[in-house]
Amino acid sequence: MKNFRGLSIALAMCAMPAFADQTKASRPARPAPTNWWGEDYRTADNNFFIEGGGPGLLYSLNYERIFEQDFGLRLGFSYQAFSASASGGSASATFITIPVIASYLGVSSGNHVLELGAGGTAIYASGSASSGGVMAAGSGMTALGTALLGYRRQPVDGGFLFRVGVEALVGKGLSLSNPDPNKIGVLPWMYLSIGFSL
Repeated sequence: MKNFRGLSIALAMCAMPAFADQTKASRPARPAPTNWWGEDYRTADNNFFIEGGGPGLLYSLNYERIFEQDFGLRLGFSYQAFSASASGGSASATFITIPVIASYLGVSSGNHVLELGAGGTAIYASGSASSGGVMAAGSGMTALGTALLGYRRQPVDGGFLFRVGVEALVGKGLSLSNPDPNKIGVLPWMYLSIGFSL
């Protein structure tokens, strides 16, 4: 009787791993996590793009990091230099812009995303002019606010990135007509970006 009981326990111990493997195999695979639209979660969280227009004014080179699937934080840089000369004199100006934008990307379907964003741009400007033996130069810093609305093709698993939209620049001296350097105004602006996601 003791031998029978010992043999039964030994057989049960040997059969348990096989039974556990069979039970595990019969269970359905756990689905991949999805967002509230039922799409796969984003795996490409780093964006690099060049933008025409936008908060960088004429253009900007940008890096954006996606957080929590739905929020982007972007930092950009732009350098612009202009010069002109005539028989009586010359003038030059330099602008450096640094846009910082936070975006909400939660309204999406696959690679297609509605972008809502807001932020600001720091601007450093310097200029000089000379005419008839007289020269003047100056420099300074200012800031602009911005709010944007646009479409982006944002691949969830990386690849070609495309953005297009409209924005409002807010700051002193901005206006469609009769800008006043002492008053805060709003200027509608556009942007278009191409780049890639990793």
